[in-house]
Amino acid sequence: MQTISILLNSVRHTRDILSSYRWDFGDVAALVANLRRERDVAEKNLAKIDTSIASIGVEQYLLVSAVDTTQKNCSIYLSQMQDHLIKNKIDEASELYYSDLEPCLNHLYRYTQQLIERAIMDNQSAYDHLIQINEKLDTVYTLTVLVMLLFGFIAFREVIRMLSIVQEMARSSKAITAGDYDRPEILEHRKDEIGDMARAFNEMKHAMRNQVQLLTANNEMEKEIYRKDTEALAMQNLLEREKLQLLRSQVNPHFLFNTINMIKYTAQEEMAEKTDALLSSLCRLFRYSLADNEVLVPLSREIKIVDEYYSLYKARFKEKVSLVWNISPSLVLTETLVPSFFFQPLVENAFKHGLGPKEQPGTVYLSLEEEEGMLSVLVEDDGVGIEEEALKVIRSQLLDPPISGEHIGLYSVAARLKLIDARCIFKVTSEKGKGTKITIKMPLMLNDEEETDD
Repeated sequence: MQTISILLNSVRHTRDILSSYRWDFGDVAALVANLRRERDVAEKNLAKIDTSIASIGVEQYLLVSAVDTTQKNCSIYLSQMQDHLIKNKIDEASELYYSDLEPCLNHLYRYTQQLIERAIMDNQSAYDHLIQINEKLDTVYTLTVLVMLLFGFIAFREVIRMLSIVQEMARSSKAITAGDYDRPEILEHRKDEIGDMARAFNEMKHAMRNQVQLLTANNEMEKEIYRKDTEALAMQNLLEREKLQLLRSQVNPHFLFNTINMIKYTAQEEMAEKTDALLSSLCRLFRYSLADNEVLVPLSREIKIVDEYYSLYKARFKEKVSLVWNISPSLVLTETLVPSFFFQPLVENAFKHGLGPKEQPGTVYLSLEEEEGMLSVLVEDDGVGIEEEALKVIRSQLLDPPISGEHIGLYSVAARLKLIDARCIFKVTSEKGKGTKITIKMPLMLNDEEETDD
């Protein structure tokens, strides 16, 4: 219908354009362009019209054929008239229009009008047929709704039954989450998927109960193993302390100190002041290392012992080694407590393994500061550094310190830190040719807190 209507409008526009054209002074180019546009529209829509006699009927078929034939004749006349206009043969063009083209366009317009009227009548018949079909469909729709309501009621009952089982599963799940595995099992009388799900749920509950019991037993066993390991560690620490005490008892302190004092007096008589000072430092260092020191000592005492050790090392290696302290002013050295004989092994390790193999002079930097309730210790040297593989070995042995060998003082400090507090950190970093850095963090312990604890 729409295609035929567009075709009819195109034919009417063509007639109007030609009837209003002034042959003596009209714009030929505009006329030719408009005629070509309307002819293209007419031919395009005419090609869209169904020409099958089985689908449009005999009368429409005859009218379509008439329209098609007339349109072809009109196209021929239009082409001839346009040629005359382009060649400026105005008289021949106007004569062709009035004698041939205008009657042909009138016939085409009339045939197209008849075609659209016939199509409207045929569509009305089809519409009536559709009304009849729609009435039948209403009956079918009513029956369908009734059947759907019946099946919906049946499905609703089935859903309610399934939901009751699902709700029971949800209640059982909450009980299992709370640790209650004694809730009655879900009934498995159904033979469908819901029944299979209920059986699977009951099996899962049994498996979880067995697993929880097994985990509980394993947990109790691990607690017992941990308790025994703790006792074994305490026993090992006791044995290590007894071994240290045994080593100390092998040296007679009185004989050692008397001998050193005798050499010291001899140096004084010989006016050897440097020798006297070195012997004094050595005497104090031996006395500190062999004495029955407390587990924790003031930080000022540790700093003094490191300085005593440095004076002995400096006397031997002269300007090759240097020790630089960097102590935060916020630290109260006499009140801050650290493990006894704590810094000296780290400084000795830096002198021996860091600066010892180095040809040029080197320096060890020892920094102490407080950071959010923690004592931060940094021992850094600009020595030869450590190879990557050797560094990996040192880090692995920090977890399980050896009894003897190189870096034993380093391992001893790391092991003692483990016994002080789990928050302690002991980290070794190094770069070959640039030096080694030891970073320690431990809880800040003050003397007044220790006294309060006692």
